[in-house]
Amino acid sequence: MKNLRRLAYLPLTFTIILAFSGCGEDPKNISEGIIEYKAVPVDPNSSMANIAPSKMTVKFKNDASNAEMAAGFGMATMSFVSDPKKKEFISMVNLIGQKYASVMGIEEVRKYNYVLPEYDVVATNETKVIAGYKCKKAKIRFKDGSVPLEVYYTNEIKFKDPNWSNAFYKIDGVLMDYQLKKFGLELHFTATSVTESTIDDASFQLQPDYKKIPNDQLELMFKELE
Repeated sequence: MKNLRRLAYLPLTFTIILAFSGCGEDPKNISEGIIEYKAVPVDPNSSMANIAPSKMTVKFKNDASNAEMAAGFGMATMSFVSDPKKKEFISMVNLIGQKYASVMGIEEVRKYNYVLPEYDVVATNETKVIAGYKCKKAKIRFKDGSVPLEVYYTNEIKFKDPNWSNAFYKIDGVLMDYQLKKFGLELHFTATSVTESTIDDASFQLQPDYKKIPNDQLELMFKELE
């Protein structure tokens, strides 16, 4: 009889053990997965608004990321790989079957990707939940007097130095709501979902069927679309 009573308590015992083990960790605090963003032109009357990307998909793993977008009704696809450990940024662009890529180190990243005027990040006490994640609000105050920007970012995703290769390199957290202007088009990105998923390492590598060219040539191709 005593043995039967002990067996009856086993399910409860296992439940308690699981609650205090790794299985009870916050499922949001992931280090590998996919973030989906909605992309909306800030100026709907812009000449490029009709062909602008409507979404962005960011795959991340081991602190590396790959941001993928499509524009021009799918005629152009873009993939931007950022690796903070290698300090390497890869741009891959497919324009109607013509595939080109550039590979940049930190100095070129500063030259081509740090597109905002010099700024300070002003922390606030405001927060907002975006795609299920608690996000902090920060103000980007430009030293040249330009109109300030507001961004929301989260520290609830395991991602070290996620912005080293973009214009918000001073923000220590994953951007969840922000806007950025480049090549004459300003887009407002808002995260809509975050999903834990197994990501293939090939997502963060230069694909062999892309022709490497200097980044200034790749930038010129984008500017010709303006």
